Amino acid sequence: MSEMERQMRAFPWETTAVGPVDAWPLGLKSAVRTVLDLRLPAYLAWGDTYVQFFNDAYVPILGDKKDAALGNDARITWSEIWPTIGPMWQQVRQGEALGSEGLPLTINRYGYYETCYFSYSYSPIYGDAGTVEGVLVTFADITKAVLGERRRDYQVKLADTLRRETEFGPMLKATIRLTSEYFTNSNVAYVELDEQKRTFTVKEEWKDGVETGGAQGTLPVDMLSPAQIDQLRAGTTICIDDVSTDPECAAVAKPCIMLGIHSVVVIPLKDGDRLHGAGFLYKDHPYRWTIDERTLAEDLARRTWEALRRIRAEEALREETRMLELLNRAGSVLASTLDIDTLLQAVTDAATELTGAEFGSFFYNGKDANGDAYLLYTLSGAPREAFEKLGHPRPTAVFAPTFNGGPPIRSDDITKDPRYGSMGPHHGMPKGHLPVCSYLAASVSSRSGEVLGGLFFGHSKPKMFDERTEQLISGFVAQAAVAIDNARLYELAQRAAKEREGILASERAARAEAERHSKMKDEFLAMLAHELRNPLAPITNAAQLLKMPTVDENLRLKAGNIISRQVRHMTELVDDLLDVSRVTRGLVKLETETLELNAVLRSAVEQARPHIEAKNHVLSVEMPARPVVVAGDRTRLVQVLVNLLNNAAKYTPAGGKILLRLETGPEQARMTVIDNGTGMDAKLLPHVFDLFTQAERTPDRSQGGLGIGLALVKTIVQMHGGQVEAHSDGPNLGASVSVLLPLSEGVAVPVPVRLQARARPVAPCTLTIVDDNVDAAQSLAVLLREQGHTVHVFDGAMRTLASNEIANTHAFILDIGLPDMTGYELARRLRRDHPTASFIALTGYGQARDRDLSKQAGFDHHLVKPVEFRALADILAQLPQCQPAAEAPKTGVAPEPDIAGVS
Repeated sequence: MSEMERQMRAFPWETTAVGPVDAWPLGLKSAVRTVLDLRLPAYLAWGDTYVQFFNDAYVPILGDKKDAALGNDARITWSEIWPTIGPMWQQVRQGEALGSEGLPLTINRYGYYETCYFSYSYSPIYGDAGTVEGVLVTFADITKAVLGERRRDYQVKLADTLRRETEFGPMLKATIRLTSEYFTNSNVAYVELDEQKRTFTVKEEWKDGVETGGAQGTLPVDMLSPAQIDQLRAGTTICIDDVSTDPECAAVAKPCIMLGIHSVVVIPLKDGDRLHGAGFLYKDHPYRWTIDERTLAEDLARRTWEALRRIRAEEALREETRMLELLNRAGSVLASTLDIDTLLQAVTDAATELTGAEFGSFFYNGKDANGDAYLLYTLSGAPREAFEKLGHPRPTAVFAPTFNGGPPIRSDDITKDPRYGSMGPHHGMPKGHLPVCSYLAASVSSRSGEVLGGLFFGHSKPKMFDERTEQLISGFVAQAAVAIDNARLYELAQRAAKEREGILASERAARAEAERHSKMKDEFLAMLAHELRNPLAPITNAAQLLKMPTVDENLRLKAGNIISRQVRHMTELVDDLLDVSRVTRGLVKLETETLELNAVLRSAVEQARPHIEAKNHVLSVEMPARPVVVAGDRTRLVQVLVNLLNNAAKYTPAGGKILLRLETGPEQARMTVIDNGTGMDAKLLPHVFDLFTQAERTPDRSQGGLGIGLALVKTIVQMHGGQVEAHSDGPNLGASVSVLLPLSEGVAVPVPVRLQARARPVAPCTLTIVDDNVDAAQSLAVLLREQGHTVHVFDGAMRTLASNEIANTHAFILDIGLPDMTGYELARRLRRDHPTASFIALTGYGQARDRDLSKQAGFDHHLVKPVEFRALADILAQLPQCQPAAEAPKTGVAPEPDIAGVS
């Protein structure tokens, strides 16, 4: 039996509206039993007088109300929240169940008000007659969870504010506002202590996220007792729930209550051992501050105070840094000019900024025609007109010490200085003079002791110049005097240093450019070697084929065609080299005539069409209807456009789009070739028309070329008085190249030496050749088949891997530069399925690094194109699968050698 059940059994119910227990209706008994059996806090309000029944879990919620709650009217027990829950219970009495989470209720269960949060359910309880007779309330007190969540949100916002704000004022305002939003119905203030005036000055005060208007007000220190002041000086927080009952506040209770301070938390803010101020958190009614609230208030106050102290230190450091930067900049200014007029203006401007003056001036110690006047030389912060009508300064009691080389003069308010206004006729500032209140003046003397003049500073507000400002300007005028003496020498030294640096920079740039050209030349030579080796391979193989006596006429014709094609390719390469050499050296003379560019475009398209159609490109040509006439060499301009069209075809994937456009302007014609191909990197664009320039090359050299085409285009166009432009949005985003022209007014390739040698006999093997150069692969296959080998030929890696014909291959002969996969990767994949096969690299790359890479990829041999057939035959003869069957030696008869050709 629970404690509440025992109390209910002993309770005199006959004194209440529900009467004795024996007379209770069955519905009431069942509801009471349900309440007692519930483990959540629950209570039942029965009848029109809302007689209360509750369980043990509900007792802590009642607080000090627990003794009078059982059997009492709920409207009396919870009178403070009845305006909120009463209308809700009326709905329940109509048969409607209600419930929600996070219901805020401000209750008074300990003699003070506190806001709590509940998740609740209101359910109607029916009597024996079927009508609603009571309200069953079950709930959970989630105040800690809600406040915990609010605290976390608040602390995140506070941390973000402390991290984001970098200035004292904005951070103070932001943190006080956040704190007032968290501590609802509370005033939050930051005050600073003035020991001399015995007051607290309110710097910020907010309530519920809104400024109260109490900022800049003052509170007497005596509103706290001496013991409380000592407590704050010791760093201890003061917490008072009710000033009217606290004995420490007896003397100041009435003033505090008049100020709206009924309950308060005062958190000391110390700077070292000194009490700097305090954080005030107070309410206008008695309130019991919880430990959590006090701890949080202390934590946030100290965190904020540390951040504010840090910001103040940083601001002081920034101010110090600013002053040092000003001094440094001022020193640089002093040493930066040769002209005395410019230097003195710079001195005035720098000194005015350094002192923080509104206006400054430099009076040069010269003399007028009468021999005794000081001339105004420079002004800063004010127009020259402000002094032009005032005449020359006179040696008054204020001015004379400065012009005589005396110490600096500083005044918080010059109009109250006893030396001020002692001379007529003005006896003070002349009419129209700048509104000077704060005053500072310093004499400027050379190393020889001559007074060069005086610097004068003014501000319309009092007390703007302090002792530190005076010290700064004293040091500065010494630098200014030296700078005036040394300006010419310093300027000469600076000029010499700049000239020397310019020479060094030019040398570095020239060296970098030379290194870039050297690298381009080396890359070009490597690519030239590769391009020349490629056609030599099929030529060599075809030549070997022609030497065989068993070759029929069909094979001889095929070999001849191979040689012709490859020789033609080499001839084109050599012609390109010779052409660019002649053009760049100025050996080509243009045969200039009046040309119609539409016809030039048509000729260029006709010549370039085979390359474009070979890759199934879509070519569009846009030309104006009227003729576009220029003066130029027809052959060379066609060559320019063919080069650009071939480039577009070469660097655009199959099925791409190419546009040739002719446009005319007032003075120029523009021919542009646009493609949607591989595009160009931004780093390449500035050098795209340089000789031997190409984009990053891949091992397969699938796009070919020597990097001379665009250089040739540029030179030819420049010979025509035109210019070229290239543009690309980036890799794989296409490119455009334009030729702008001014509008007009009205070789045999030597055949490689053939050698003959004998090769060792080789037993027939199954071989697989993979090379994207079809001529080279087929000619080599013919040679190998003549040796009795079974040869499979593929022009790509993926087709090789997908084929079933390679199952019994004894040796793989692979090109390294394949279009769809490098030979290195192909070798690695094939070796997994053919562990006993031999792998031979046959490539145009023959440097040491290339051989290392092929060895790492698993190749057994590395041959460089064009291959010496004997070398390949020797390698095959060493394979275990290619060893001839053992035969009895024939006395006196030499074995018949196979025929193999070498380049």
